[in-house]
Amino acid sequence: MNKWIIAGIALVAFLVATGLLVRKSVRAEIMINATPDEVWSVITDPSAYGEWNPIFVEYEGEFAEGKTLELQMKMGDGDPTPVQVEVKDLVPDEWLHQGGGYPLILTYDHNWFLEPVPEGTRVTQYEYYTGIYVLFWDPAAAEQAYEEGNANLKARLETHQSEKKQDQHK
Repeated sequence: MNKWIIAGIALVAFLVATGLLVRKSVRAEIMINATPDEVWSVITDPSAYGEWNPIFVEYEGEFAEGKTLELQMKMGDGDPTPVQVEVKDLVPDEWLHQGGGYPLILTYDHNWFLEPVPEGTRVTQYEYYTGIYVLFWDPAAAEQAYEEGNANLKARLETHQSEKKQDQHK
């Protein structure tokens, strides 16, 4: 067999293996003084997504297993880019699992975990990426954006809680 054909087959095999095996991930966690139900209601409400989420500034669709959401993704100062994600699994008030991408090139698997704790809710975003593109990509900006999103979510929920308490005391 021609050495160029063998080299080509080896390169294709390497790229497929890389696309399947190479993985990078990001994780952002925060404690929020709110119930899991209150957190869930914000992360699944399209009306104000862009007010707290720095990456996905708006979406259309329904958070239901097997449904596809149409999101507008914004990284930094750039213009929003349309992205589709599939809701793979969910347990209301506990877990949301969604993902998408282009197999072997770049796929993403994103999870929200909501855990009730004495202080309120531990909110964790965890996302992993696979594909050839991750060899050349630094996920630090995504992790920073998820941390910012969690902080914005916390501020939104805790400000709302504080306003509710003030209204009750009037």
